[in-house]
Amino acid sequence: MDKKHGVWVIWVGSLAMILLGSGWVATVGHVVFWFTLVAHIVECFMNLGLFRRAGGSMANHIVQTLIYGLFHWKPIKDGLESEES
Repeated sequence: MDKKHGVWVIWVGSLAMILLGSGWVATVGHVVFWFTLVAHIVECFMNLGLFRRAGGSMANHIVQTLIYGLFHWKPIKDGLESEES
């Protein structure tokens, strides 16, 4: 299984906890969901320069980073670094 698919476990799992759980389970679901979203938003801003250098659709880079986080931008960074050396 692709590493990116593991991120869906976090997204779907946290939403399931929010929608199907109650009490502390729903609270944990909210914390995991919002923490993941905020972390991926920060990653988007930190990597805007990388996305510009990589080319392609900026909207695609942002959406992919919001969903997959480092599993989207890390291979791009590694690819650009290997091209430069």
